[in-house]
Amino acid sequence: MPRPYEAEPEAPAGPAPRRVGGLLAAYVVAHGILIVHGLGLALAAVIVNANPALGGLSEPAPWGSIIFYVVSNVFLAAFSVVVMRLILNKRKSAVVNNAVWAISTVVFLLIWYFLGMKSPLGVVIDSLPGIVGMAYLARSRRAKETLVLS
Repeated sequence: MPRPYEAEPEAPAGPAPRRVGGLLAAYVVAHGILIVHGLGLALAAVIVNANPALGGLSEPAPWGSIIFYVVSNVFLAAFSVVVMRLILNKRKSAVVNNAVWAISTVVFLLIWYFLGMKSPLGVVIDSLPGIVGMAYLARSRRAKETLVLS
């Protein structure tokens, strides 16, 4: 019998969340690759714009377009780190933040296309990881069982 000043023992809160594994772990790795890819492209854009002959160009792009490209790539890389941390910390908010990241990626890709910095095929290919990942996190039973912390 517990004493009046002792708290009642707490009942278990339920099953522990699953570990981050399988496709969810692969998606986190893919985010890391996308960060390196995006930052590499941003750096390459600055280098090629400073010396257009390196990219087979006759004249540089407007620096305003290059700055927008670099800043938006850095934003997507930082947001990707946030999504990765939320997934690794098993937070439910990873699903919504990942959707915002994926939509932001597609929007920036379209803007880059209209600025002449991305080809139509590049837009399609670079949109796929975000769109597939958004669908996976929203529909996967494994993700729902893993991302349980508020």
